[in-house]
Amino acid sequence: MSRDSEQKISDLETSGQTPSARMGRPVDLAKEAKILEAAKNAFLENPYDRISMDALAARAGVSKVTLYAKYKSKDQLFVAAMSVGCSPIYENAKLEVEAGKPLAETLERLGIDFIKMMLNPEIAALHGVMMQALATQPELPRAFYERVVHNSTNILADVLTIADKRGEIACDQPYLAAVQYIAMVQGEFRYKQELGVTSGIDNEELELFVKSCVRVFLRGWRKD
Repeated sequence: MSRDSEQKISDLETSGQTPSARMGRPVDLAKEAKILEAAKNAFLENPYDRISMDALAARAGVSKVTLYAKYKSKDQLFVAAMSVGCSPIYENAKLEVEAGKPLAETLERLGIDFIKMMLNPEIAALHGVMMQALATQPELPRAFYERVVHNSTNILADVLTIADKRGEIACDQPYLAAVQYIAMVQGEFRYKQELGVTSGIDNEELELFVKSCVRVFLRGWRKD
């Protein structure tokens, strides 16, 4: 990986800026981060159906015009707050393989970061908020799936396509392979999260588990 490429990845991780944010009209990253942080706290502290966009704007210290210019609805803002921890994990993976990093290393890093993000107490709590709101906000989970889950899987599929083109794997179904990898690395961690029985992360155990998943995955999609 070139020094320039490493610096681009480092800058992205430091700023929290996504590739999509760097395209088109510039955005005020500090203001956007403030909005998302205020929204996250509001959703964690109050029932979903009792939170208004007016209240969210006031809490973030921005005008309603500013808030609505960026987020057309409360559902959209909630999904954006949920995606903060997830999207950079996948976007960085694409930057890494584009810069020439071996696929195995990228998948290991992505898997470890994904599990840590999934088990983050705030992310887990927001997921709980979304499921509780399902009865009155049936479109919220669908929006989350499309904006976060489906989008992240597509980015990983792009990563695998790049690896296929440079001969690291033989993958003619990159989206299917991406679904398989994400499902594999979740392992029992997902059940522990949903059942509330997780008691922190054993980093050594997590690393060994993810590396094993990567070996199995690459063996299944190996280039003959």
